[in-house]
Amino acid sequence: MKKLSLTILHRLPNRIRFKVYPRIRNFKVFEEFLNVDNNMEIRYNTKINTLLVKFDPKKIYLQEVIYKVVTALSIQHGMMPVKLIEDYEEKSIDSLSLYSGAAISLSLLHNLIKKNTGNLQTNINHFTAILTTGAIVEHAYRETKQKGFFDIEILPALYLLKSYLNSNSIYSLLLMWLTTFGRHLILNNISNKEIRVFRIKDENGKYQYIADIREDNSIGSISDLVYRIFFNNIRSNRSDEKYITLQ
Repeated sequence: MKKLSLTILHRLPNRIRFKVYPRIRNFKVFEEFLNVDNNMEIRYNTKINTLLVKFDPKKIYLQEVIYKVVTALSIQHGMMPVKLIEDYEEKSIDSLSLYSGAAISLSLLHNLIKKNTGNLQTNINHFTAILTTGAIVEHAYRETKQKGFFDIEILPALYLLKSYLNSNSIYSLLLMWLTTFGRHLILNNISNKEIRVFRIKDENGKYQYIADIREDNSIGSISDLVYRIFFNNIRSNRSDEKYITLQ
């Protein structure tokens, strides 16, 4: 089962937008928990499942807003742990990108083993070009839908596509793929956190919520796997921060 996740899409001194997974079950209860002191204005977009929180930074800190949202989401799902993704830019590659990479690898292998296959190699290259172009278009569309713009890395890929059409070289497709998706193989959300929320009752009968915050070492994507194998010395999964929010 996929764990709860809260992705910070963007933040400003007085507002922050989250992507929430899964959907908020009861927004009224969720809002009441967050805005108990009337310090925040909360808007939930049910179509794209995003949460916008506006607040007065003179009355409440940004970090407090983040952990209040984490706590509210955890409560709505039976105190399950929440994965907090703080650096939205570092995204893993999707399935179509992986298929495209596999097709390029097979085409390169076929080209090395059988150099005089003529039309067969050309057909394989054309199929790979279509798949790679589709993966890049999907990547650009997804980024535009989520962020309002696509990364500049798409533009060199289009130039390389023109180069492929002129030369029919599989190496142009390889460069296209690496230009667009290469960084996603090694980037990892090292700022990701796994947050477990615990509820206790104080001597006055009021609930306190304690957030146990740990580095998230889970492997949920290809980029996570590559990072864990080649770039990261796995550290002990100990708490490095505590935060208490009151209701």
